[in-house]
Amino acid sequence: MKLSNLFLASLGALSLLAPAALAGPSLRVGAPATPQVRKASALQAVRYRKMKAAGVTCHVVEVDLYNPHVQLRAFRASDLGTRYRTFGSFVRQTKPIAAITGTFFDTATGTIICNLVRDGRLVEMGSVGHTLALDEVNRPTWMSTAGQYGGGQNWKNSEFAVSSGPSLLRNGQVCLNPRAEGFRDPGLFRHASRAGIGTTSRGKLLLVTVNQGITLHRFAQVMQSLGASDALNLDGGSSTALYARGRFVSRPGRRLTNVLLVTVRPGAPIPHEVELEALQAEETWDDQPGEEDSGPAPEPNKIDLSTQDIWL
Repeated sequence: MKLSNLFLASLGALSLLAPAALAGPSLRVGAPATPQVRKASALQAVRYRKMKAAGVTCHVVEVDLYNPHVQLRAFRASDLGTRYRTFGSFVRQTKPIAAITGTFFDTATGTIICNLVRDGRLVEMGSVGHTLALDEVNRPTWMSTAGQYGGGQNWKNSEFAVSSGPSLLRNGQVCLNPRAEGFRDPGLFRHASRAGIGTTSRGKLLLVTVNQGITLHRFAQVMQSLGASDALNLDGGSSTALYARGRFVSRPGRRLTNVLLVTVRPGAPIPHEVELEALQAEETWDDQPGEEDSGPAPEPNKIDLSTQDIWL
């Protein structure tokens, strides 16, 4: 989907933001407050599944946030000296356990238009969408940041953060309001492949892609069915990408400017399988997509007419 309109929205998001978007608490810390330390290796903390949720075939990477050996990292093509990179190149260069497409960027210039934080430092700034942040013990915090430029936020306790959207779930309930978060590009509201990130009440991080065209509302139902309590939409459409344990299960149709990586935390033992899988990975499908991965998904039985202008 072309996001030049979305880029313009980021420059004027304060005027586009509805008052309701800032209602309620500006941040919410995930539970439990003190993660239980587990002794499993980094590889044991990451699980990939292909499954159906809300009637839609999806690809799911589940990360145990209580495991001290893993971390989430925002990584840009500019960190490797280029404006754009193929998804396969990102994986081969960084050797993650898993990776997913990141946040939105202007396709014409490559400019990333949402916040990205790494090691407490804001590396990309925007004012569109809300934010998921993780601290040094992988404790999630969901922040209401739409309409507020990232430079005005305090990121010192955030080892990782990504702003994106629209928000799909909050407290387990569908909460779609894209225009209030500064999203205006009509391409975002059509049937499209999707990518998303969410957390569960049991300390799991979910990285999810759907390779067939679905609406935002249907994607929110998918995340809800997977057990997410809070979730954000990531850059989907032609940018939809997911890598897990040596396999490219969602392949983008274009080069990307940023990705989110699940990596072994510095200082933790690095299983030899991690590097081996990344080196052997080919930027091709492991097998041909089945019928469930092509064409639009069937619509839900019940349609909420009050939200059709948002998601239909």
